[in-house]
Amino acid sequence: KWIQYEPLGAHNVRAGAKLAFGQYANPVYKLDAADVLVSLDADLFGTMQGGVRYARDYANRRRATGGNVPSNRFYAVETTPTHSGAKADHRLPIKPSQMAAFAGSLAAAVGVAGATSNGNPVETKWFNALVKDLQDHKGSSLVVAGDNQSPEIHALAHAMNVALGNVGKTVNY
Repeated sequence: KWIQYEPLGAHNVRAGAKLAFGQYANPVYKLDAADVLVSLDADLFGTMQGGVRYARDYANRRRATGGNVPSNRFYAVETTPTHSGAKADHRLPIKPSQMAAFAGSLAAAVGVAGATSNGNPVETKWFNALVKDLQDHKGSSLVVAGDNQSPEIHALAHAMNVALGNVGKTVNY
C-alpha cells in the first residue's frame, strides 16, 4: 500500500481528474502542440508542476526563427496576476467568485454535455472570440485549470479538452 502526504500538493488537480474520469490521473500538457492555450488561473510557467518544461515548450512556439510553425495564442483568465498571465496575448482579470461561472459558460459554449451557463461574468465580445478560437482549433487547443481552483473547475477543464478533441494531442493522462 502506497501512502503519500504532500501539504502543498496538487490535491485539487487529483480530485478534479477523479471527478472527470472516475479515477486519479495526472495531466501532462504539450504546449508545443497547442495553437490556442487557455489558462483558468493556472501559473503554467511559475508554480505549476512542470513549469520549466511548459515555459520552454511555449517559448519554442513563440520564437521567430523563420520556420513554418505558427505562433500560438494564449488566453489567461486570472483571479490573481501570475508570471504566465503576463505573457498572455489576451488576459482577463476576474473575481475569484466569478471563475466557476466563467468555466461553466465556457464549457457549455464549447459543447461539454451537461455543462450549464449561469451567467457569463465577462464581456460578450471577448468571450465569443475565445469560444470561436477554441472551436476553430479542435485537437490543437488546450484548457488548463490552476492548482488552486476547485476540483469542479478542473473537471470542467478536462471535459473541455475531451469535447475539443485535445486528449492525446495537447494533453495526455
